[in-house]
Amino acid sequence: SMTWGWGDLMDELSELLAEQTDGAIVVEGQQLGWGDYWTKLNTLYASGSPPDSAWTHTAWVRPHAVLGVIEDLNPRIDASPDFPDDWYSSVWGLFTFEGGQYGSSWDVGVQGMWYNRNLYEEAGLTGPSVGTTYADLLEQGLTLTTDRGGNHPQDDGFNKREVEIWGMSNMVDNWVNEIRPQAVAWGTDIFNEDETECIVNSEATMEFLNWYLDAIQTHNIHPSADLIEGLGNLFVSGSSALISTFPGIIDQFDGSFVWEISPYPMGGANGAHTLNVGGSAFSIPSESPHPEEAWQWVKFNASDLAHQHWAKRGIINARRSTSKYVLEQMDVPDTFVEFYMDRIDEFGVPVWQHKNRAQINTALTSAFELVWLGDRTVEDAANAVKAEVDEFLADA
Repeated sequence: SMTWGWGDLMDELSELLAEQTDGAIVVEGQQLGWGDYWTKLNTLYASGSPPDSAWTHTAWVRPHAVLGVIEDLNPRIDASPDFPDDWYSSVWGLFTFEGGQYGSSWDVGVQGMWYNRNLYEEAGLTGPSVGTTYADLLEQGLTLTTDRGGNHPQDDGFNKREVEIWGMSNMVDNWVNEIRPQAVAWGTDIFNEDETECIVNSEATMEFLNWYLDAIQTHNIHPSADLIEGLGNLFVSGSSALISTFPGIIDQFDGSFVWEISPYPMGGANGAHTLNVGGSAFSIPSESPHPEEAWQWVKFNASDLAHQHWAKRGIINARRSTSKYVLEQMDVPDTFVEFYMDRIDEFGVPVWQHKNRAQINTALTSAFELVWLGDRTVEDAANAVKAEVDEFLADA
């Protein structure tokens, strides 16, 4: 079985499966780094000599399904009455394509807004939650952002190069995981519905992007990159009141403040709260040398027992009944449970999927680098990058 991580956990789980099957199924794992993994896996698919089982990811499940190199698991699931059926639909659906199920999820990766409750309370504010709009976020940011002289952005004498507390930070670092789900919260998107065209230059999307340009360059509630170079993560250090991030950041906290979680605000005329939802899954190659044994491995990793072991590593499982196993390992606020577990399917927007996702993210990031620095307009960057992104989209 090929994976791009968690080799020790895979060894642990393979031993458990061997015990359950009296040694009839022995899983030998091969762990590679992220980049090397996809290079080798695609080479093996092209040569017709794939592994028995392999992890898949949202960026590759559709291309591999189109090529026919991974199995539709639905026939096996339908023939297995003991297979779990309590998956988060927004996560399970990441591996669904044209009615087929091409992966069995093993984790939940949710991204939303995290805020410093201490800073909000000290400013006399209630943190963002359901009902919060981008207008509210701006108003809160103006109250929270404070320079070393105690001035706020709207005050005479405010110095953006001497800011002690920012209202927010790191909200526009990644187009796929941060900007795109916020665009959806604004009632628009970065790509059209069938993902054949970049619509970053549409009126609604540019309105959303201009909100962030104003937040950075006009209202001064979010730092531009040049102001915080070399300062590390401002939210972790307590110098930013709000950030967009994943649960992996928890290990960096030192307990000096209380943090909470919220979905992205509602924006524009047709906005709705969103969370960015991603994940990974087990798949079975169509030419797997041992497909029946591979299915037993996939099924085992969907079981309660396997999920108990996944949770011990701090992983949120993709099933409702097992997702909270991880809470035995984590000290988290109620809002974490509410938004990153209980209400995933209510607010979750499936992470955008395309095999050229990394290249598209890079193209958009490069085009807008000068925008966030105040040296280029949103309109100019959006119109300039559209054709480049459209070419990547055409290579489906």
